[in-house]
Formats: sequence, structure tokens, C-alpha cells
Amino acid sequence: MTSKIAYLDGLRGLAACVVVVSHYFQVFAPSVFEGRAEIEHFAFERYAAVTPINLLFNGNFSVCLFFVLSGFVLSYRYFRTKDSLPVYASALRRYFRLAVPAVLSVVLAYLVIVFGFGYYDDIRGMTLSSMPDPSIASASFLVMIQEAFYHTFFTYGMTYNPVLWTMTYELFGSFLIFAFLLLVGRLKLRFLVYLVLGWLFIDSYYLGFVLGMLLSDLVYSGRNWLDLIRRPWMNFLLLVAGLYLGSFPYLGVEGTIYALLVWQPGSGFAYFPFYHVIGSFLILIALLNSPWLKALFSRTLFSYLGKISFSLYLVHFTILCSFGSFLFLQLQPLLPYSISVVLTVLITTPVIFACAHLFYRWVDATTLAVLARWSKRMLLPITNRRKERLRAGVEERLGQ
Repeated sequence: MTSKIAYLDGLRGLAACVVVVSHYFQVFAPSVFEGRAEIEHFAFERYAAVTPINLLFNGNFSVCLFFVLSGFVLSYRYFRTKDSLPVYASALRRYFRLAVPAVLSVVLAYLVIVFGFGYYDDIRGMTLSSMPDPSIASASFLVMIQEAFYHTFFTYGMTYNPVLWTMTYELFGSFLIFAFLLLVGRLKLRFLVYLVLGWLFIDSYYLGFVLGMLLSDLVYSGRNWLDLIRRPWMNFLLLVAGLYLGSFPYLGVEGTIYALLVWQPGSGFAYFPFYHVIGSFLILIALLNSPWLKALFSRTLFSYLGKISFSLYLVHFTILCSFGSFLFLQLQPLLPYSISVVLTVLITTPVIFACAHLFYRWVDATTLAVLARWSKRMLLPITNRRKERLRAGVEERLGQ
């Protein structure tokens, strides 16, 4: 088995596309996120916000899918082999694997600010969106560097590129997985640790990493426990339940089909991330048990989207707030609002995907290749010692 699983990459690619769509909605149809009638532009906004239609633009659900997938992918090789060397290799690479593309995305946003290409603030009076404006960030190079290398990864910083709020979760969540695997990954006691971690992070995004790792454990540590529920009707139920929970809305749920999910209103429990994480977990189970879904997400289109998904995630917001906003600014005085939005989306989206493709080719793919060679070189002495011990053991047995 290769280091990547095609259908998981395909699911990640689809999730990244939903994040892009979510930011179009956040800019041009903000009422679906804010729930204020006075900022509605389209008749469908109120209905779409509190029904499963919001799956089309529920970026938070997609982010939770990223976290669950990270938990699964970062641990499955260990559970298959019980070899700790890949864990050390992943730990050595992880910060740099996230940081190099993310930092360059911050530099890109910084250049947009410095050269005055940020037009999002110019259209806010028309769109009525209250989404944070990255163009107000400091034009100081030193502040940008500090934000890019430190705050983005250790304090949930996102000033220059708002999508980077997830990077701290990704980094800390990854090392939570590495620590778990190295400390208790071989022990039966680990299932008790899963329970403890699940309780500690029950309404946190870190729950996604824990559940993804648990699922990897159940699938690859000897027996595949998911075989017990491998039934087409069960996959259908899991998929429907996952999509229902994953569409838990941004707005209040009173009087909606989600009201029954809130057992203690006003308790302070974070239902929003909790249900999105659980929904992601159920969908991943359905995918792992469904040959049809595996085949679908392994198709060429989804494989390509998976390949560029990280780059797409990193660059789309900056392009939307610069090129996309500039385009809308030119169209709006000439055309009705709805037509201006449609044309902006149709023209900006290919630009976003073209930039994501170039960013993948020049930045992400290069980073992966360099880090693979670097970690192999770093761990080469350990690998050679293992080979020598194995060879010595074989010769000793043959000698007897």
C-alpha cells in the first residue's frame, strides 16, 4: 500500500472545494452565516442556512473532515506495521510540511496588501459581509514574518490569510497523534486512552484527530472491525446520518430539524464543532466500507482535486479578496447584484484553480519531495542499523 490512499485524497479534494464555495457565500450572501434579514440578497438564503442544503457551503464541516482524515492518514501506516520509524519521520517533517506552503500563502497575501491589490473592503458596503478584511493587516515585513512562522502555528493566528486558523489545530493535532502512537500505540490500554481523550476534547476540533486515529486503529490493527457493519443499508444510514450532523447550521436551530440535537440550550457546549466532527467520522466509516464510494472518490477528477487540495485551500481566499473583489467592483455598477455575483464566481473560479495548480507544482509538490529526501537522509543511520541487526539475526539462525 502506498503512503496515500486515493479515495481519501478524493474526499479531501471535495471538502476543499466546499471551503472555496463557503467563502463565496460568506462574501456575497453573508446572511446564511449571520442570520440577519437586513443583509439578505437572495430569497433562498434563510431556507438554505438551516437545511441540509448548507452542505454546499458548510466550510466548517469540510474543515472537520480534514481533521478526521488527518487523524486516519497520519496513523494508518503505524497500525498496519507497528513500526515507529514512519512516526518519527512524519514528526520530523510535519512542521515544515505545513509551514512552507502556509508561510508562502501569507507572503502572497502580504504582497497583495503592500501593492494595494486588496479590494474586499471596497465591496463590503455592497455585499454587507462582516467577514474580516485581511487587507487591514500590518504592512510591516517583520510583523508578517512573525505571523507566518509563529502565530499561524502556535496561537491560531490568521491575520493575513484567515483560512490559516486551522494550522494550529493541524500541528498540535498531528503531534497529539504522534505522541499517542509512540507512547501507547502497542498497548491494549490505548482504548482507555481514546476514551479519556474523547472526553477531554468532546466539543473541540481536536476530537476529529482522535476519532480519525481510532478509526485507523479499528481498520488496520489486525482484524478490520468495520467488517461487522459492512452492509449496504448500514453504509446508507451512516452516510445520511453523517450528512445530517455535518449540516448542523451556523445559525440558531430553534424550530429547525436540528433542534432535537441541542439537549441543553445555553449550556456553553460547542454543538457546532461537535456535530461536524461526528458527522465527518460517520462519513469516513461509510466511505471505508463502501466499494462504490471508494471507486467514486478514486476517479481522476477527485484524485486531481485531492492533489491540489492544500494549495487550493491556501490561495483561494487571497484571490477572492483581490481579483474576485476587483472584478465584482467593476461589474456591480453596471449589472444587477445577482448577475454580478454569478459572473464574478464564473470568472474568478478558474483563476483560483489555475493559481492553486501552479502553487501545487512550484510549492507544495516541491516541499513534499524535498522533505521526503531530507527525512530519509536523517533516518538513514537508523534504517541501516536495523538492516544490520536483521542480517546478523538471519546469519545467526542459519549458523545454528
